[in-house]
Amino acid sequence: MIFFIAKIIFTDFRRNMRFKTYLLAPTKCFIPKCQAHCCTNAPLPENFLAEHKGSIQRKIYSAINIGRNSCGDTFNSVIYNTTPNPIQIVGIGPDGKPLLGIPGDLLNKLGIKSKKQLDELIRNYEQFNNYCPFITDYGKCSVYAERPPICREFGTLPTKINRCPDKSSRFDIAKYYIKDFFKFYKNSFLNLVNKVKNLF
Repeated sequence: MIFFIAKIIFTDFRRNMRFKTYLLAPTKCFIPKCQAHCCTNAPLPENFLAEHKGSIQRKIYSAINIGRNSCGDTFNSVIYNTTPNPIQIVGIGPDGKPLLGIPGDLLNKLGIKSKKQLDELIRNYEQFNNYCPFITDYGKCSVYAERPPICREFGTLPTKINRCPDKSSRFDIAKYYIKDFFKFYKNSFLNLVNKVKNLF
């Protein structure tokens, strides 16, 4: 009998753990809560910036044309540097990581004489996220409806990058909508109260 009760409790515990994991595990990108941490070093089609000039959100310090970003591409891609640090992206390595560099004339201008000083510049660079030029200060995409294929495909295919540090859990998404629901009705109620006040 004791064994039977223990088995029921253990089974129930495992089921609850699965349910808890189901609710709390990071599952997908959720645009309303997105902080755009994935939208860094974004290789954009080379004509994309010119076509969406009015939507640019960040100052561009330099750019590097990396050629075809994917074997399926029929166009070249450009990575734009939006960080104020003199260290800039100069290409992409075989491992997909950005290659960093600094122009020689800038090295002389800044008086960089040692590797220690250069390492300090690189450490400072790593404090910045090199966001896509179209990301607002609130982490939203100013061209979301017209975003290029690389952005649309993010995380959708096994062969595509699927690393998002800000993926939301089902619980996070439900909380967001519940909070939004009450906020909407609270504002509606306050507007109604103000209208009634104005009548008197």
